[in-house]
Amino acid sequence: MAFTAGEVTNIANAALDFYFNRGDTFKQTIQAKPLLNMLERTAKSFPGGKGNISLAVKGDFGAGGVNDSVVGYTHNDAVNFYTPANIKRANFPWREHHIGLTLTHTELKIDGISVTDEEGNGDSLSRHTQREMTVLVNLLEDKLNDFGEQYARSMTRLLWGDGTTDPKALAGIQSLIRANPATGTVGGIDPATSTWWRNRAYTAAAGAAGGNGAITSATTNGGALLQVLQQEYRQLIRYGGDPTEFLAGSAFINAMEVEMRSNGLYSQRGFRGPQDGSVGGMMFNGVTVQYDPWLDDLGLSKRAYWFDPRHVYLMKMDDEWRHLFTPARPYNSFVMYKSLTCTGQMVAQQLNQSGVYDIT
Repeated sequence: MAFTAGEVTNIANAALDFYFNRGDTFKQTIQAKPLLNMLERTAKSFPGGKGNISLAVKGDFGAGGVNDSVVGYTHNDAVNFYTPANIKRANFPWREHHIGLTLTHTELKIDGISVTDEEGNGDSLSRHTQREMTVLVNLLEDKLNDFGEQYARSMTRLLWGDGTTDPKALAGIQSLIRANPATGTVGGIDPATSTWWRNRAYTAAAGAAGGNGAITSATTNGGALLQVLQQEYRQLIRYGGDPTEFLAGSAFINAMEVEMRSNGLYSQRGFRGPQDGSVGGMMFNGVTVQYDPWLDDLGLSKRAYWFDPRHVYLMKMDDEWRHLFTPARPYNSFVMYKSLTCTGQMVAQQLNQSGVYDIT
């Protein structure tokens, strides 16, 4: 079976294009990646620029009490005016990412496929037998599965991260929704002075800084964890938030289940007939609490993130996310290359509708 290098490249391009753009993304992955799937599904785009994704944000109003309040007057009393100047810019530098795949001519030969550099030799993909197409695609299947899983794993790690492991890559959720939201900067804005530029937090780090510490889950009084979440929901919607994403580690979900089970288990038929001792899919205030196994992998099984994806999201450069390339083969090696690049960044346009919660 003889294929030209161009024909093999075309088949690989078609297979990768199908793999990365089908609706049911990463169906064959080892474990679920709800954060990655959600962020890529709801991502916004930008056209490019010199290096920053810049968003206008505003949390202060008036002029610090100088002529900026409604006051009474009568007849010809002199009145005062003020000029608003409270807009700030949150700047997030976009980053470039790459992952590459190789396929050697030797591997193709093992599968009974030869590659020739001769173009226009009369062979075309349309004239190849279905068997030849199947053989080549089957050969790629293992590499594509591995390639896709490695992309998904490494991108998920970045999206869950805080931007410190790879300074050239995007900074993930932990750089925006922070365990100690009172310190550091987000997008160049200091939450120590702009207190409205903070997420909600119940963590050990926040407690050490004078905020709310990690929650001690208990079944008494209706459930300590459930009660905190009930109170927090009011704060998350206080400034127009709609927190529809709730991602949690296994220990956090287990604590919710224990509190719920301990405070009531009801059945319309009492204890007659078969009983299901399990707790169904966890929800809170109509929002599904999704188990994200990557929090367990990161040592954060006791943590949950509850946020509004309209205000904390992935931004990808137009036509530059999951961009496939075919680098030229070096003259002195018989290797074919495939590259996948992604250009973008995680951004926040509002933080007081997001929360991070730990249990002890």
